[in-house]
Amino acid sequence: MLVGLTLYFVLFRSLQYLLVFLTPVRQFDTSTSLLLNELCSSPNEINSYWNKYFWNKLLSWDAVFFIKNMTSKDGKPQFEHEYAFSQLWASLIRLFVKNNNENIYHVLKVAVVMENVLFYSSAIVLYFLTKRTFSQNRKQSRFARSIARKTSLLFFLTSAAGFLTSIYSEPLSFFLAFVGIWCRECTISIPVSGQFDCPWRNWFSYSIISMTCFTLASLNRSNCILLGLYFVFDLIELTKNKKFVKAICFPLLSGLLMFSALIYQQYYLPYKTFCPQRGEWCTSQLLPRLFITKTTLYSYIQGHYWGVGFLRYWTLNNIPNFLLAIPNIIILTYSSIYFSKIYPSYNLKPLVWITRSLVVMVCLFAHVQILNRIASFLPLHLWYLADRLVKTSGPEQMENPKGDDKIVKFYIYWLAFWIPLQTVLFAAFLPPA
Repeated sequence: MLVGLTLYFVLFRSLQYLLVFLTPVRQFDTSTSLLLNELCSSPNEINSYWNKYFWNKLLSWDAVFFIKNMTSKDGKPQFEHEYAFSQLWASLIRLFVKNNNENIYHVLKVAVVMENVLFYSSAIVLYFLTKRTFSQNRKQSRFARSIARKTSLLFFLTSAAGFLTSIYSEPLSFFLAFVGIWCRECTISIPVSGQFDCPWRNWFSYSIISMTCFTLASLNRSNCILLGLYFVFDLIELTKNKKFVKAICFPLLSGLLMFSALIYQQYYLPYKTFCPQRGEWCTSQLLPRLFITKTTLYSYIQGHYWGVGFLRYWTLNNIPNFLLAIPNIIILTYSSIYFSKIYPSYNLKPLVWITRSLVVMVCLFAHVQILNRIASFLPLHLWYLADRLVKTSGPEQMENPKGDDKIVKFYIYWLAFWIPLQTVLFAAFLPPA
């Protein structure tokens, strides 16, 4: 399994980076060239062969802000809006940069390597998570291995495409989310007659490892806060089964620790750093002299600089962006229906609701096309694709797909079209972002 997965990953990434190399040098946006002129010592460095034809193209879109945070002299963003780009990810890269080297190309290369290591490692973790999830007894072990292999391969074919060739923070959240879900999955006792349980011997795995992974994933990417719904679901189930002590020591404790870390990052730290001098969001305190404001710094930045907010993206000129997101909206929505109605699986209930919540949150509050980039931290739609591919592996069934198998077929065809296209668009600094 490992050898085949590694070869597939190397081949797939090589083809993607070849597309980046073949993309025209002249980019649509000038942000990259302005950044390079500001941070590089000489034009000769910028225009050297490999920098010009390859590395410069990886500094497109948000990569500009990530690299600025990674190379900042004091480890802090220069401007307010740059706080929206994971400080956790930037700090991690700075740890791996020898002697705090601020050379932009050295930092870029280290970050790209880390991006690929985390992307590949996420697929390995996803394999074992999938195998654990779908092998509740020995009779299912062969099926679980088949679906785990297909899931890991499909994970590489993510619609995030070109963004993951660069230095985006998503792979870090992918890895942390999968490890956290895996630990939680290994901890819980699959219910018989509704007796959901968390054995005491698994307390550390659940309340420390899983909680830490979910928390760090959320600190890295705000959409991962939805992983906290695992703790809400487990709290309800344990309380319902009158296991009150376990409800407190497992999900309630974990949820409170995760919540406290997010409050510290989203409210306390920004307030102590910027307020009261900053004004605007600083003055909107819920209670006098309290650091809890009506909006977080992150929410303010998203709304003020990028127009993020309830239904603010629902305009006529954004119809193309909604069309770009439709394949993932459909596959995510249908996978939640599949695993709750058509193919119910008790241990997937919280993931079903997390997936639904992500779709609703992105469609109503965010730039909807980013669903193509962030959805891969949830494996439910990959399990749906893999499950149908395993169950319809016969040639006759694949020639005449019906129902949800037709959806799977069209989605994979869309990925085959979208991944190379989006990779080239990213390298050329062309929308959509």
